[in-house]
Amino acid sequence: MPAWLRLGCVTALAAQAPEAQSWMSAGERARLAAMPATRRRGQFVAGRWLARTLLAQAFGGSWQDWSLTDGEDAPPQARGPAPASLSISHSGDRIACAVGTNALGLDLEFVRPRKGLDALYGAVTTEAERATLASHVAPGDIAHRFAHAWTLKEAGLKLHGGGLFATMLGHALTLEASCAQGANACTWLHDGHVLALCAPDIGTLTTLVMPAAPRYWRLVPTGSTAINHA
Repeated sequence: MPAWLRLGCVTALAAQAPEAQSWMSAGERARLAAMPATRRRGQFVAGRWLARTLLAQAFGGSWQDWSLTDGEDAPPQARGPAPASLSISHSGDRIACAVGTNALGLDLEFVRPRKGLDALYGAVTTEAERATLASHVAPGDIAHRFAHAWTLKEAGLKLHGGGLFATMLGHALTLEASCAQGANACTWLHDGHVLALCAPDIGTLTTLVMPAAPRYWRLVPTGSTAINHA
């Protein structure tokens, strides 16, 4: 599955983008105008601009040839010279976008301590998952383990659909360690963030450029038979 991934800085990308009037759709401009928070507006502009430029790089044409759907309650879909899927995620001033020929899900999470983290980590993972994360994640503190668990399941939710409560607290998706051949998800630790990408055939990704090697995982829907490929 050819796929392309790019990380960027919200502030820099928002500053690089032309005036919204010249490239955003009417729906996108309406959504932007309704956002009261400056940071959220910057994330929206950066994500939409990054997606268009990455789609043009990956699939051809210029960025002007690509547009995104603007539904407020649905993730954006790409429209352009070739069929393409995309996923966007942001965390603070960091933003990531992945595009590919098949459906995919992407999530980005800043690794940080937080109040009640032990309880939250226990709520969104099973005992078996915590054992897997303890052996498969470095550094091995709870903040890093939680970030891997959360981003993996959020990326899986974006790919497969479903509700946040069912996915995180209802354990609709179970994670296990994997090798590249059996994986349908992978994570990277980069600049204090965990980035997770979920796709049906993650082991054949061809054009990901990251400063660190990925860790491979398998996300299994609850009730399916889990196979450990590690």
